[in-house]
Amino acid sequence: MSENKKSTAGTEETDPAATMGLQMYRDLNMSSDAVIHLMPRVHDERIKTGMSAALCFYEKTAGNVRNILTDRGIEAKQENPMSKMAAHMGIVMNTAIDATDSHIAQMVIEGSTMSITEAVKLRTQYSDRPGCGELVTVANDIAEFEDRNRQKMKQFLKKEHRKNGAAIPRRGRAAHGQGGTR
Repeated sequence: MSENKKSTAGTEETDPAATMGLQMYRDLNMSSDAVIHLMPRVHDERIKTGMSAALCFYEKTAGNVRNILTDRGIEAKQENPMSKMAAHMGIVMNTAIDATDSHIAQMVIEGSTMSITEAVKLRTQYSDRPGCGELVTVANDIAEFEDRNRQKMKQFLKKEHRKNGAAIPRRGRAAHGQGGTR
């Protein structure tokens, strides 16, 4: 680390923009990794196209966040290898159970939902903090992109993967209070 680069250890506690930016950078890189690991399992070209667009967005936005951090003298670091490995293993296990395009679309929707939640949480937490304005705008962009991504992926869900009672598989209706015999 050069002399003009701040260590991220103590900086996060004293610089709200560093805390926000480093979290966003880690989240964007984890999203990129997830897409990279999921992409080879997808068969539908329309889903691949959407995931490719998401990957471009994540990488471009992570680069923008890294530049914002660098301009503040903060070194953006990747997630630790063990966390990356755990996320990859989760994808492998999840797709070993069900590798259909519908299930992968569901996984993407769930990932987008988590990203929206995290972006909104960061935006809310840091919107009035000094030096966070540019990152708050990026958090808005992430939430908006992920919402559009989530909406696009819904078309690839089969009935059994739709949530909120829209289409619960027949075997699960009684368990969900939607009919069945007593």
